[in-house]
Amino acid sequence: IGCNHRRSSRKKKQGGVVLVKRGSSSSLSSDGNRSNAGQKRRPASYGGLTWKDSFRALSSTMRIPETSITSGSHNSGGGVFASPHLGGRTAKNSVADFFGVWCMVNHAENCRTKTVENQMRIRRRRRGHHDVVREPINLPYRTNRRYIELKLCLQNTKSGYGRVVIPDISAIRIASLEEEDYFSSWGWHKWDNEYDSTFQLVEVGPWAPRMLLRRRFGADDAAQYRDSDDVEFWNEKCGLKDIILRPFEVAVLSVHISCPDGLVYETDVLSSMSSIRVPIIADGWPNVKKKIDTNCCSATKESTIKKSTIKKKDVSISCFLSEDALWEYYCQLPGGCLSLTDRSRLVPM
Repeated sequence: IGCNHRRSSRKKKQGGVVLVKRGSSSSLSSDGNRSNAGQKRRPASYGGLTWKDSFRALSSTMRIPETSITSGSHNSGGGVFASPHLGGRTAKNSVADFFGVWCMVNHAENCRTKTVENQMRIRRRRRGHHDVVREPINLPYRTNRRYIELKLCLQNTKSGYGRVVIPDISAIRIASLEEEDYFSSWGWHKWDNEYDSTFQLVEVGPWAPRMLLRRRFGADDAAQYRDSDDVEFWNEKCGLKDIILRPFEVAVLSVHISCPDGLVYETDVLSSMSSIRVPIIADGWPNVKKKIDTNCCSATKESTIKKSTIKKKDVSISCFLSEDALWEYYCQLPGGCLSLTDRSRLVPM
């Protein structure tokens, strides 16, 4: 902010406007090399008449934070397939408005979803015959399901004081298009623990949720070492797993999702997903009060004090890309095979 000012000679200049040049990002809309004229893109600059307006403009875009895992364009395999849904609200009245969830995919080499038989075959190939005899390979997962590995980037976007808590990672839900329509009409309270959802989070075994990265805002080298120790401790912890994020703190999780057997390719899964729902709680937030001025024409000109109406417990929602936007990440090869537009960050199968 404050450097690389850009002015257009065709437009009328405004004095005191803070312009911020757009840098690289992992989001779909930040790719400036596409030649599709019909594709809606974000403006090249964000800003406002004051620094406060400039900060609000940057904050409202909810772009994925830049880390060693999330950095890079979508052509390098770091595509963002789900972004926070703010609903176009200008006033922030819930803790979900200060929390961001972005979803990426740990792409396979053949862009296919995993199966238990295939993974057991790969493990037998990597190990010797005597090791297989001594220790049989068993994965505690269903053989009639397929699995995909997602990377969830979580960030507390609130500045100042206050933490955001995810009480239980296993409570994260991924809704399909049909489930989104049904529960939006009949109420999300009907989605209880007994409901057999289309996409299920794997909670146990070698595919249980793992934390890949944790970073604080403005952390020094010592704090980064502590974050690395926190990641190892979190991954080794058993039972209930929660995450506490301080202001602007970022955490990246690796989660496996169980999918129906008919969803063979990554595109099949991503086009069937509608949203990610993460229950969150505000912790340590001050009880802010605001002053409400009365009408000048009223008989009593006394001002009243009203407590803040920010909802301290809510569900953060991120929406997946449409199927048309999804195909900008993939290309179809002869023989019915799929590949990414760039194969620099693939996982060998």
